[in-house]
Amino acid sequence: MTETRSRTPVPVKHVSHGKAVLVLLLGTLFLSGTPLWVKASNMDPATQAFLRVFVGFLILLPLGLHEIRTKQGLPRKGIMLAAASGLFLGVDFVAWNYSIFLIGSGVAAILLNLQVVIVPMLTAVIDKFKLPKSFAIILPIMIVGVLFTGGVFEPADAAVGPETISGIKTSVIGTAFGLTSGICYSFYLYLSRKASTSAPRKDLYIQPMMYTMLAQCVAPVLWMFTGGNGFNVTTGVLTKDPTTGEMVLPASLGANPTLQAATTAGDPINMGNWISLIMLIVLGQAAAWTLVQYGSVWLDPTLSAGILLLSPVTSVIVAGPLFAEWPSALQWLGVALILGCVGWQNGLIQAAVRPLTGKKRVDRAAEPDRALAPPGASAERKGRPMNRGVFILLGTIGILLGIAAAADNFVSGQIGWNTVFTIAQTIAVAALTVIVTQDGQAQDARVRDGGEVAQRRESESETETETRVVE
Repeated sequence: MTETRSRTPVPVKHVSHGKAVLVLLLGTLFLSGTPLWVKASNMDPATQAFLRVFVGFLILLPLGLHEIRTKQGLPRKGIMLAAASGLFLGVDFVAWNYSIFLIGSGVAAILLNLQVVIVPMLTAVIDKFKLPKSFAIILPIMIVGVLFTGGVFEPADAAVGPETISGIKTSVIGTAFGLTSGICYSFYLYLSRKASTSAPRKDLYIQPMMYTMLAQCVAPVLWMFTGGNGFNVTTGVLTKDPTTGEMVLPASLGANPTLQAATTAGDPINMGNWISLIMLIVLGQAAAWTLVQYGSVWLDPTLSAGILLLSPVTSVIVAGPLFAEWPSALQWLGVALILGCVGWQNGLIQAAVRPLTGKKRVDRAAEPDRALAPPGASAERKGRPMNRGVFILLGTIGILLGIAAAADNFVSGQIGWNTVFTIAQTIAVAALTVIVTQDGQAQDARVRDGGEVAQRRESESETETETRVVE
């Protein structure tokens, strides 16, 4: 007689708020390094994108199989949606690589945030979601910010390298690649969210990204052998300018090279480039996306969006001292416009202003808890959000100023104890800001939980009453 044993999946393990925030912060830190590693690896855009996603898939494969055995497999619908999102993300990676080489890593990271206006448009068209009235104002501001940030209005002779590529201004082509990247990234986000909602468990972190990375291989391979330069791991894209030290397109390209020629005349690939590519694959691809997936599913969307917004901001700040990518005044204005639109669309600005004005969002789930609260508790809660909001706002400003001061020290060469103190001070402020944010989120969660408990007790009481009447 054959005995059949059914495998029991491990139960879902709840992740605490503090741990989720720390994991998401770590993933965001790795994400902020991806445009810098892309440029530092200096490899053909399509070849680099393929190696990044294929090796990343191989890294996640054993972890994904382990997740299937111990937890549960992703359903067919989830796999199809993850694969479909990966097709768009593959195009995104190739276009983003071109954008980084043509207009800079920091600027390309900012242009990727075009998704904050594309995703709502997709939900409006496909899911019949009603767009807010503010969207009509956000959209044109975002478009102007994209044009400013991409350097479209900058004089062509101000750029290092060829003024035009295939008869088109280099900054215009780079911005076009950045816009293509942002649009494809928006489709990825829309489809990946659909895939996450179809997952039977909340703790399936590896499988969605594993299937996504496998599908990402399609676009780079197609581009390599149709419009690209084939599988090229010997010749780089950029060369180091002997005067400024900046990584730029070679001057030997002439005034108007083709796109293929413009990406095959750089310095030979060396060991440093391969190390940067390994960092991109392990930290910027496999680790970053998995950590973001792990942390964001357990956090409020507004808090997740705020943490993820640190990624492009950090990329812009760090790109200056590393690659001498200093945006012009018009580009800084574009960066500010884009980040402002992102903050408004994600509710970050409203969340920061609400405590300062004394207004707060009405949480219907917490209404039953008010009757159970002791006298004076409502007045105590009223004062805490305002103090917390002011501290978070000042903490964020302090973090940005600390990063800017440290970057200035590195650029000017004045590195000493003041630099160490600035970095330590910035880390301390960041830690305190996270702690205060966690405390506020935990308090809100306790209020919501209290409301749910009160509702459950009331429901159980009504059920017992009905049972007694029947008896």
